Amino acid sequence: MEQGSKIYCNVCLVDSDVSAKIVYLKAVCEGEEVHICTSCIPAIIHGSGEIVKSNSEVEKALKG
Repeated sequence: MEQGSKIYCNVCLVDSDVSAKIVYLKAVCEGEEVHICTSCIPAIIHGSGEIVKSNSEVEKALKG
């Protein structure tokens, strides 16, 4: 999820401020654009897209 100048992984919630070397891939999940860090890609490829959080779920998690 992109919010302002930060990007958050829609799986693990790691943000772009943690490291300048984090790479995010844009994807579409249930018609919504999401961002996935490369560390979480294997979990999606070998597991399921069920672990991907919607942008509203990410926003709620960041607030709480």
